[in-house]
Amino acid sequence: MTAPELQYRRMVRLLPRWYRAEREDEMVGALLDARDGGRIEEGRELLAMLGLGLRARLAASSAPARVVAFGDTVRLVALLGLLWGVMKGVLAVGRDLSDAVTFPHLLGPFAATVMVHVAHRLWLDLALTAATTVPLVLLFAGRRRAARMVAGAVLVAGFAAFLYRYSFSFSPDLLGYFVPQWLPLLLMVAGFHAGAPLPVARKWWLALAAIAASALYFGSFVDSDLRGLSWYAWAAVLIIPAYFAFRRRTPAWSFSLAACCAFVLTQPIVLRATMAGAGFEPTELLQICVVGAGIVALVATGIIDYRRRS
Repeated sequence: MTAPELQYRRMVRLLPRWYRAEREDEMVGALLDARDGGRIEEGRELLAMLGLGLRARLAASSAPARVVAFGDTVRLVALLGLLWGVMKGVLAVGRDLSDAVTFPHLLGPFAATVMVHVAHRLWLDLALTAATTVPLVLLFAGRRRAARMVAGAVLVAGFAAFLYRYSFSFSPDLLGYFVPQWLPLLLMVAGFHAGAPLPVARKWWLALAAIAASALYFGSFVDSDLRGLSWYAWAAVLIIPAYFAFRRRTPAWSFSLAACCAFVLTQPIVLRATMAGAGFEPTELLQICVVGAGIVALVATGIIDYRRRS
């Protein structure tokens, strides 16, 4: 075996085993025939192989059933995670708008100073809302490449801002808070490759509109009256039994809902755990137990349904 052939066989190992089983010799032969020995060309071939390996591991068809199920789960986690980000952002915007209306009447002469802070917070929440809404809107409109580029840009900008603000600190509490926000963006970039199907636009448009409208209402009028970890945790408490009441379950939906419910729990738990002297109230512990049991049930249901289908 020559050195170039050995090099290309090592490169082909970036692909999953099931993909190599049928195509390895053919791919190595094609790479050897097209080889020109340049470093730039070798770098392009490596990047192309990495991209092909990612698409093969997140395939939507023409792959083993477990691979397709994993790819579908990744894409659903990306969509549901970004919808959760929209919910969080719109809820915060609703709270800011409510404060902008009520504070001038309550604070009198001090209202101007406080309103500067409220306005700054409103612009920040609008920017965070746009960071999750724009990739979804582009994807639902069929502009896959633009959606992935925006998601990647938001992810890079968010990670850079994290490094700058926290001085390259990767403590567990910071990662527990920020990783659930970054992961859906990363999964959108990875999962919605050229070979993956686009989501059914009409259904997801309706879901986006319903989530934004309900979050705006609760943020403006109800959020301050709710007890517990967060409004998102209450939403998870309602969504999990509703899903089990729905007969058309799939393993991908079960696993993706479990992942997103884990996101919903992780952030408020991390925030509460990092607050000095702050314990969990009975209502919060009840939420944690109910949502945690729901996550276990979703994972178990996904495994059972997958085994039945395979």
